[in-house]
Amino acid sequence: MTGEPTLPGPDRASDPDREPLTRKQKALLFLNSRRRRFWAGLTFFVVWLLLQILFDRSENLPLNLLPNLFLYAGGALLVVLWTNGSVLNQPAPLPMGIMRGTATSRFMNDETWETDLSLAQAQEALVRLFQQPGAEARLIGRTVWVQLGKDWHAEEWWHSDAAPHMKRRAPVHFFLSATDSRTAITAFSKDRRLAGMHDVVRLSDEMSATAVKLARNATESRDGR
Repeated sequence: MTGEPTLPGPDRASDPDREPLTRKQKALLFLNSRRRRFWAGLTFFVVWLLLQILFDRSENLPLNLLPNLFLYAGGALLVVLWTNGSVLNQPAPLPMGIMRGTATSRFMNDETWETDLSLAQAQEALVRLFQQPGAEARLIGRTVWVQLGKDWHAEEWWHSDAAPHMKRRAPVHFFLSATDSRTAITAFSKDRRLAGMHDVVRLSDEMSATAVKLARNATESRDGR
């Protein structure tokens, strides 16, 4: 008697979101429910209150500083875990859905196009494109994270005189996904977190717009399909 054919299981190698999470990823996703966030916040407050009662008036200086040290260090860690690491300057390698949600809230612009390159080829092309003085690109999962510094001179920008005053590099985040025989690329640009002089912010926006244009020119399909 012949049984029904067994369907092949999902290929973990082709879907990074199905790969086992690392310890760092599990930690960043630990407070991913309201219940855990409530208990984490309550525990943090109770521990800080106990430290205040026990050591706030202690004559021993290290013990006297313990409540404040816990407040600042523990508070910073709690914020990182509470936001799944989205408050970090460079996003943590997490499942695509979470990373995309973070990018949507962090960046003001997004645009999508398709390329005939495979996903790996598109990743390689984007990383190679931004291996220039003043620019840096690295892979984070299936995404490409690009940072543009004041020494990057890919174009004559309107606010280029503000380059010496740039304190933070302008980021652009590229998300890649397979679509039939092609690869879709979504570019997130214009970081909401960049602040400072008006000209510096405008220059950062101009640089990120140039980066998206160059990436699109380097990878977009040309056959008109």
